[in-house]
Amino acid sequence: MRMFLTPKWLASHAFVLTMLAVMLAAGFWQLDRLDARKASNEEIRTASESPALPVEDLLALVGAGQDVLDQTAVTASGRFLDEPGLLVANRTFDTEPGFWFVAPLELDDGRIVLVSRGWIPRDVAAGQSQQQIEAVDGRVTITGRLFASVDGGRLGSPVNGVPQVSRLDLDTAQDAIGLEVVDRWVQAEDPDWRRGVIPIPVPRPTLDEGPHLSYAFQWFFFSASTVIAYALILRRRRADAAIPRNDQ
Repeated sequence: MRMFLTPKWLASHAFVLTMLAVMLAAGFWQLDRLDARKASNEEIRTASESPALPVEDLLALVGAGQDVLDQTAVTASGRFLDEPGLLVANRTFDTEPGFWFVAPLELDDGRIVLVSRGWIPRDVAAGQSQQQIEAVDGRVTITGRLFASVDGGRLGSPVNGVPQVSRLDLDTAQDAIGLEVVDRWVQAEDPDWRRGVIPIPVPRPTLDEGPHLSYAFQWFFFSASTVIAYALILRRRRADAAIPRNDQ
């Protein structure tokens, strides 16, 4: 065993142990992320499946500094303003490219909330289709899910006179439409939607657990493989050292 206590071998042991510690830490970190993802999914599922609350009540909670989870069930009553609205670019439906169509809804108290009414194809947005966005007149009550602003939205070129943004960043959105909006937006849901009507309701995001379990397994596999491989190397070197040499 003394042969494995030389400076060269001690450095090798230290390197392998360091790599092993890093890989094990990465594996346990992925398991922690998996637990956090599960907890977050459960909170979102509870919020989205709970009875819908008026948007005014939820905005009051936000204003008081309380957390309101994305996808919280919400209702919003008011009337859609006679404005061109807003397009959120690079949205697909059944692999077909298009936009989310977002319209400003004036609430009963006068504040304005942006409502994503759903998905529309590119040709409809460009005015090159016989299909048109279904008009909504008068006072309405929208049922949907509440979301926070998405940072990093960039303003793009208008499509058929309608401003477009890369994502629903509310600061960028209100600059694009020239209206002051509240600090949350609504993804509308329409249980009475009829096939062929535009916009098409956007399905709820899938609450999966992500790749964290498979990543953790990979790191633990790498750790076990390192231990086995290094043990075989040490065994081979020890066996080689035990073979008597014939000095001539």
